[in-house]
Order: sequence, then structure tokens, then C-alpha cells
Amino acid sequence: MMYLSKGLSVPEKDGTVRVSHCGRIFALGPEMAALWESARLAPQPVPPQKARFVERLEQSGLAVTTQEEGGLALYRLLSGSIICPQAESEGQFSEAGGDGRIWRWIQHAGLRLTASELIRLEEQGTDPTPNLLGEEGRQLLTEKLYSARTIREGALEQEMEHSPARDGLVAVLLRLLHAGCLFLV
Repeated sequence: MMYLSKGLSVPEKDGTVRVSHCGRIFALGPEMAALWESARLAPQPVPPQKARFVERLEQSGLAVTTQEEGGLALYRLLSGSIICPQAESEGQFSEAGGDGRIWRWIQHAGLRLTASELIRLEEQGTDPTPNLLGEEGRQLLTEKLYSARTIREGALEQEMEHSPARDGLVAVLLRLLHAGCLFLV
């Protein structure tokens, strides 16, 4: 079993670890704080003796878990989250190659994208052009991502599980997460 933390750390002067998620602030005790921090920048195996703490993090929305292994596990962890750029990481990430294209989508799309939506864009070879970015490009981008077949809930996620672009996109997202450029909601 693997898990990945969600939410954004909120700095506190008293040493308490606080995490913001969907408008709520959670104060974490030492055990849960250590587990949340451990999987903030990369997926981690759930320590068997700490499974109940990870389960509580998941119930609070502060973690996502999977029983899967390998590339599918990494995809499932990321597909259960919305990908958001860290505000302080502006310009911090080198925009070289495919990573730069994905980073531009994450920063400038008119909506917050999921891993499956980013995989769809990669699969299509869609570049983040001005007509697809920002609020003005939101509708056109949505039309590019979804068809009558994939608009129902969960259909795109299931289809992208088998995409040849899946593992490459997941690797990019994990690099961005590890670099501190992203957080997950």
C-alpha cells in the first residue's frame, strides 16, 4: 500500500504542523505530521504499524492511498488529486523539454488540471498555446480534453490508465512535486 500527501503546509511559529486543504486548516499531532511530511514530495509505502494514522489522513482529505504497485499505483495516487502550482515557485523550475510544457499547463491553464487531463493533452500532443490558456481558453481547453465518451465521471481517468503517455507524464509530475513546485488538493 502506498500513499501521497495532499494539502499545503501553513507556517506556524509554535512548532505545530498545520495543513490547509480545501479551505480548512488541520493541526496535526506529531505522528500524523511526520507521516504527512514524509509523503509530501513523493509517494511512500504505508508503514504497517502506522496504517491507521494514514487512514485518518485520508479520511481528512490530507492523503490519497492505493493498493496498486508500480506505474499504475503512481498514476492512481496522482489521478485522485488536483495539481496546483506552489505560489513561491514562480520561475523556479527550468522549462526544458516536456517538463516545461507540462509546467506551463499547470501554471497557466484557466482551470486546475488533473493527472488524467494532463495525460490526455500529452497523448494528443497539445501545446499550451495562448488560445488554450487563461480564462479565455477555458472552454476550448475543456472541449479538447473531453468528448461525449469521456465526459461521464471517471471515464477519462480509466481511459488514461492505459495511455502510452501515462508513465512519462507521471514522472514529470513527480519531478515537479519533488522540486517543491506543486502541491496536491
